Amino acid sequence: MRLDIESLRTFRALVETGSVTSAAKQLHLTQSAVSWKIKRLEERVGAPLTSRDGRELVITELGVELLHHAELLVSAHDVAVDSLQRSKLQGTIHLGMNDEPDAMDVAGVLSRFTRRHPLVRLHIRVGRSDPIAKEIQIGQLDLGLIQTLHRRKTDEVLWTETLQWVCSPTFELAEDAPVPLVAFGPESMYMPTMVEGLGRAGRSHYLAFEAEYSPAVRNAIMAGFGVGILHERSVDQGLRPWTTPGLVHDLPMPAFVLRVSSRSRSQAVRALVDEILSSAL
Repeated sequence: MRLDIESLRTFRALVETGSVTSAAKQLHLTQSAVSWKIKRLEERVGAPLTSRDGRELVITELGVELLHHAELLVSAHDVAVDSLQRSKLQGTIHLGMNDEPDAMDVAGVLSRFTRRHPLVRLHIRVGRSDPIAKEIQIGQLDLGLIQTLHRRKTDEVLWTETLQWVCSPTFELAEDAPVPLVAFGPESMYMPTMVEGLGRAGRSHYLAFEAEYSPAVRNAIMAGFGVGILHERSVDQGLRPWTTPGLVHDLPMPAFVLRVSSRSRSQAVRALVDEILSSAL
């Protein structure tokens, strides 16, 4: 089990303020980011940390115990960081990532890193996971935050995703009509799963909309262009599950990982890796 500092900091703020909204303001995060960090923390400890009694936040017995450790760990971490700030590390780090992590979370991590290591330059490129993975492999990028269905032994798993077929709440389609697909393009890692699943269900399909970035795909599905496969959290973001007779819903579970190029061994890269892992985006 790995308890990351930023999730513990978020849990401490939630207990201190009594609400997700107030904790988000204190930490300069979005409410969804706070909720997601608490959810991941609960998944890692294997039990709920809080409950609700009306409008009052109640801490579980496990939550009380974890809060004690959180106070010690976060305080010790911050003292250590303060003493090591403004290091003399130098160099340029090339970081690739897709657009799944919350932008404010990433900005916070990278901002802290640059404050602590002002002589290190960051070059960041946002794109699809597959091309980024290739550039990491050949050394054009030092490291990446990517989504993958095929983990490597050296990957650091940040979280896993549960996938779901989704559509707009108002989407309707006749049972004999071709299924319009909204996807991340023909080379998307989800595309083979979508085509195979519809084939087994005896449904024909066509590509109605494609884009490389998650917000565009999500918005196209919401607008009713068609159906697609997204992570389960999309259902909480206004979409609804989609199904058709014979469609198998046993979808692969991709992981969001931190992957480092075997050619990147600098102390600056190692420092950024440690910063990301301690933050657990």
